[in-house]
Amino acid sequence: MPVLPAVRPFLLAVATLTPARVPLRGEAAPEELRAATAFYPLVGLLVGALPALALLLPLPPVPVATAALAAWVLATGARHLAGWADCCDAAFAPPLASAAATRERRLGILRDPRLGTPGVVGVALLLLAKWTALVYATPIAPLLAAPVARWAMVHALRAHPAARVDATGAAVAGYGRLWTATGVLMAVVLPLVGTSGDPLRLAGVVIAGAAAALLAGEWLSRRFGGVSGAVCGALAEAAELAALWVFVPWGYA
Repeated sequence: MPVLPAVRPFLLAVATLTPARVPLRGEAAPEELRAATAFYPLVGLLVGALPALALLLPLPPVPVATAALAAWVLATGARHLAGWADCCDAAFAPPLASAAATRERRLGILRDPRLGTPGVVGVALLLLAKWTALVYATPIAPLLAAPVARWAMVHALRAHPAARVDATGAAVAGYGRLWTATGVLMAVVLPLVGTSGDPLRLAGVVIAGAAAALLAGEWLSRRFGGVSGAVCGALAEAAELAALWVFVPWGYA
């Protein structure tokens, strides 16, 4: 992809995944939105940089973890947290008489801006779990977790159809630039893993994040009949959580 034509897709990726205001003119064409997915892991690296810097603060582990978690939410504008909450509400809705009716009900809940009890509880538990892991994490943790999570979005958009044909992501579902995004992910994570003092553990971080996202994406796509922006946000959160928990010490001193 030539450098200059790649600028607009990259800016589209930034605008899609973060609250940052970027200089874009005109409405994005479907092909541009699809091309933007190739840069999702790179945007993930930018997202992870803010909590990574917070983890370098010369403070005790508990306040540092709180600062890192707040920085992480700030870097994404809580967009993926919203997707997680919506999926918690919709995925656990009781089934109706038929599979088709159940799916429509769940999709309706997914579109509902109101937050139910499962969504509130799900977000609270997610943030608590991420904070717990960040107490033990090193600055490299978000630099690996966030790109893997955004790669997982591209995989979901490539592997599954759109849950709703009228959704914004319908133009992208089934057309994610998975192979290019995989190359970008490798370019981002391999230097971090290879130059670290613990490459096996950091490789486990990448594998855990990707595996959790693939499982979450498969399960949610079955519940909703495909993927949506909310589903992508939820599986990204699942990937980050699984990646961070690799840093938790599971043994006893």
